[in-house]
Amino acid sequence: MQDPLPIADILEPTLRYSFLTRFARYFAHISLIISGISHKNHLCSSMSKLLSPRCFCRAALVVLFSVTFASVGLWLHFKTPIDMLHGMPQEDSNEELALRYETEFEEEEEGLTQDDQLGPNSLSVAPSFADEVRALAKALPKRKIVLTTANTGFLDFTQNMLLSIQRVGIHPEVVVICEDEATYKFLLKHRYGLHVLKPPNAIPEAAGVLNYGVPDYVTLVNNRPKYTYEFIKQGFEVFFVDSDTFWFRDPFPYFKGDQYDVAFMRDYRKVFNAGVGFYRPTNRTEYFLRLWSWVLETQPKIRHDQHVMNYILSSKISPDIKIRSLSFQVFPTCKILYDWDHEVCRNVTKKTALFHAAFVPDHDNKRKVFDICKIWLLN
Repeated sequence: MQDPLPIADILEPTLRYSFLTRFARYFAHISLIISGISHKNHLCSSMSKLLSPRCFCRAALVVLFSVTFASVGLWLHFKTPIDMLHGMPQEDSNEELALRYETEFEEEEEGLTQDDQLGPNSLSVAPSFADEVRALAKALPKRKIVLTTANTGFLDFTQNMLLSIQRVGIHPEVVVICEDEATYKFLLKHRYGLHVLKPPNAIPEAAGVLNYGVPDYVTLVNNRPKYTYEFIKQGFEVFFVDSDTFWFRDPFPYFKGDQYDVAFMRDYRKVFNAGVGFYRPTNRTEYFLRLWSWVLETQPKIRHDQHVMNYILSSKISPDIKIRSLSFQVFPTCKILYDWDHEVCRNVTKKTALFHAAFVPDHDNKRKVFDICKIWLLN
């Protein structure tokens, strides 16, 4: 009777030149030992190969790779890059939102609003700022604003952005939240006719230039979802833009329609940029902003608002949010508009509406890009 072919020989054509071939041969020897199919000589040969140092090394590698991959898999399954602890805000139903707004109205008539109370779903925005937003809502019958923040370090970029808006020939209602006292006093006298607000945590003295990523910069930036949330609560459509942007033409036609909740500029195909976003006043938008703010406030260490935003949008934490991706050509960043190797501008077309100087980490280099692209309008 002819010896049966070893399993590894049968699999050899499909596993040739593969790393798995060696493991197939190793497990073939084990199967032959257990089944007792082979003759005594073949069994002895298999045992000697199985107990050889080379086979032990291969077995050790198998165990090592298996433990490593299993550990990584368990870490990814049970440990998220952002700690989602107990107490996550729950999304309100339409009935709950209607009841809350009715309660807020009644309490406002009595001089007490929900923002003056503490609760699991409230955000840590001081009552004075919420009151300012409500007062502004009464003064603005048209519920559509451009929202931005400003500080002394980037005040020149804020002024340049306002000049670019004027050059386009439109005059949207622009609300500027000033992050320090000096900027607040300066912009109160700006000729554009801004709506200038000062949050309770505004820095008393000028902070100078805060470059991307430094702790003070991250702390200021992380307040922005809460600011946007306050305006969404009042029924505003909010177009939030960073001050290091330049308007080539009217961007609002690109936000028409009601088939989405939020629209964001993109850094990459599936990575959104928090520096340019349009928010529609829907229940899903409100919940998304509450959740975003809550995560930023509850992290054991400081997280950048954009990282948290992309984590929420790419996960199933807020599954119902409808996102519109803004075109790279219409809303470009420096990655699209600027050629770093030759230091020239490119890809400015008739469709280009708004440019954001993302991917440039500091004030001076941003200013250099604006100068080279000839979009610096401030004398």
